[in-house]
Amino acid sequence: MTDQINDDIKKNAYFVNRNVSDSSYADYRLPRYLNPYFTDADKELDILDIGCGLGQSLNYLKNKGFKRLYGIDINDESIALCRKKGLSVEKVNDTREFALQSGKKFDRIVMSHVLEHIRKEDMIDTLIHIKKYLLNEGGVFLLMVPNAQSYTGSYWRYEDFTHNILFTAGSCIYVLRAAGFTDIQFIDPDGTRHMNPIKKVFIKALIGYHKLKEDIWNKILQTSFHKGSPRIYTFELKVAAR
Repeated sequence: MTDQINDDIKKNAYFVNRNVSDSSYADYRLPRYLNPYFTDADKELDILDIGCGLGQSLNYLKNKGFKRLYGIDINDESIALCRKKGLSVEKVNDTREFALQSGKKFDRIVMSHVLEHIRKEDMIDTLIHIKKYLLNEGGVFLLMVPNAQSYTGSYWRYEDFTHNILFTAGSCIYVLRAAGFTDIQFIDPDGTRHMNPIKKVFIKALIGYHKLKEDIWNKILQTSFHKGSPRIYTFELKVAAR
């Protein structure tokens, strides 16, 4: 009984505690960094949104002419809202079970701010199931997670009580490689892709200064970052994995 109560709290915490409703996404648009993966030429692809929430991404793609859209979520109210919009959404408590039972593979799989809610001991196994049973050969897995290395990293770790872990770029690479992904690319790692040229130069200079300052303090304090781990400071890590 206690476990069920805890599950219900987790399922509804984000929407209830933050006053998030369907109207919150009335003017929702897909993040611009995802546009290259959802072009007019991709409209016949099979697309899965894991943890689709209120269906804002699926609904946006539907209105853009994408037809083969699927979503899974754990929240009954969210699923009901999605279905009212004509979206094909299924209740799933464990992505691994869905992966084994669905019998279908997808060309694009989106998992936006979901992985950090999964128990740490289940994360890699969940990603293995996504790679092995759900992702088509040549398909792209689009993963977004909060970035522990950003200025708001600690805030996001503890602000949302349902977060089990945050990721750095290095730990994100680790779990994806452990799951069998071999081509792992960070999307817009400095967050400047769509900025105007003047602002882009300014932000890149600030990032360079910040890295230099970190290097100096690491030298003084005799600490370090793992070699080969990218230093990314945007509030979320955005990854395209194959």
